[in-house]
Amino acid sequence: MNARNVREARNGGAAGSAGTALSGIRRSLSTFWNERNRREQNMLALALIVIVLGLFYALLIDPALSGRAELTHRLPALRQQAADMQRMAREAAALTEKAGAPAPALSSATLSASLSARGLSTQNLSVSGDLAKVQLTGVSFANLIDWLQSAQQGLRLSVIDASIVAQKQPGMVNADLTLRRQAGTEAQ
Repeated sequence: MNARNVREARNGGAAGSAGTALSGIRRSLSTFWNERNRREQNMLALALIVIVLGLFYALLIDPALSGRAELTHRLPALRQQAADMQRMAREAAALTEKAGAPAPALSSATLSASLSARGLSTQNLSVSGDLAKVQLTGVSFANLIDWLQSAQQGLRLSVIDASIVAQKQPGMVNADLTLRRQAGTEAQ
């Protein structure tokens, strides 16, 4: 026997044993089927169809339908989350643009120029690090409020202490202010 015949014998033997096992199963099923009368065969065929349809539904249709129902239920919430995220992204972009350039360095000259631009003259002005103390006498309250708003936006200053006293003349005040530069606004 040569090598080719040995290989064919092995392959044929393996295929032959699988074939004989399959044919044995086929014969036993055929025998089982033939031993049943026509009515039993119809009942078994119907039961087999019901089992196949049940498996088809349980494995394919039901998961698809329940997944679709779950997605239909979750979709509005997911859309709302997406809309919220887009809104927050727009707000973040707007805040980034609003922050703009860094505020100028905090100095007596910067504060004096800012005050005089609003028509306010200081009695006393001192700057120490991130703190500034401003003393104003006989100034317009409306101009003072306008200056505080512009100082908050332009110079990034916030009021940490204020003492404002009204004068006898309407709309005029004396003010002692302590201002602090907001964190993260150092000039570069």
